[in-house]
Amino acid sequence: MLKKLLFLGALLTAMASFGQQVNFGVQAGYTNMEGKSSNSNEDVSYSGNSSGFYVGALADFTLSESFHLQPSVNYANAEETNLLIVPVMAQYYIENSGFYLQAGPQATFMLEDTSIQGTDVLNTFGLDLAFGLGYQINSNFFVEAKYSFELTNRFSKEIKNAADAQDMDVDSQINALSVGLGYKF
Repeated sequence: MLKKLLFLGALLTAMASFGQQVNFGVQAGYTNMEGKSSNSNEDVSYSGNSSGFYVGALADFTLSESFHLQPSVNYANAEETNLLIVPVMAQYYIENSGFYLQAGPQATFMLEDTSIQGTDVLNTFGLDLAFGLGYQINSNFFVEAKYSFELTNRFSKEIKNAADAQDMDVDSQINALSVGLGYKF
């Protein structure tokens, strides 16, 4: 985990050297997570929602008047699920409106133990595709909404191997909606 955080720090430093301007900030808001699991061979599926909050820090790299790159690191909690969420959002600002569109990859790290009787049930790492929109209220404050689709299967290798041995195809994802307020220094 430490190596990943050091890599992220080095990446942010490298990106800062290419950006015309860098602003740092904080953000917080509401999150709703939807967990989905399925077994396509038996046509069985499960989904559940949990609501909570997120809080984090961001760096906003101005690449041009219309394009920004905004990586952030957020802690999210929804009922008993704790995640570290690291999105890298490309943002396109719509001219003279204050609105922007955003999209990009997002890494998610589960912060709790997901093993049962010594067997890992879920992978701690997930990769998402996130998109959304926002509004720059003034030079410091912004509001935004974002939805993320998990691209990876959260079930661990042990669970997938056990399912394969029984000729089953199992899948699990966590998708999330986030709505929040941010402040850039």
